[in-house]
Amino acid sequence: MDVVLTGFSRCYPPQPNGECWAGHEIQWEFPLYNDTRKCSPCSCGEPSLGDCRVQTSLYRQADCSEDLGSILISGLDRPLCTDTIEGRIGAVRSIFNKDEPTCAPSTDSTVVSGEIVPGDTHVLCCNR
Repeated sequence: MDVVLTGFSRCYPPQPNGECWAGHEIQWEFPLYNDTRKCSPCSCGEPSLGDCRVQTSLYRQADCSEDLGSILISGLDRPLCTDTIEGRIGAVRSIFNKDEPTCAPSTDSTVVSGEIVPGDTHVLCCNR
């Protein structure tokens, strides 16, 4: 049983001499393009609004039991001192939290130079 496909075209590049193959005389031409576009490099201004915080807790026991006190210190705070704690400190735990600083672009990164230009024309020889 032969299967007949309809609605499809078979296309091949032309022969080395530029002529189409027998049974594939319909030429289909389409342009190729050269893309020389480039975006301008982006850069960033000085970072701002960043904050580094540390939560420091003091414990009487080495297993971090018997909390003696805790304080949240921000990178924006002045140096801090605490009252004297009675007794011995057995452990200190610090948890660092950091908010990443942001920066505003200092150049317009959407500037595009170059262009898309037509290049060679590609030819295919098709049967329909």
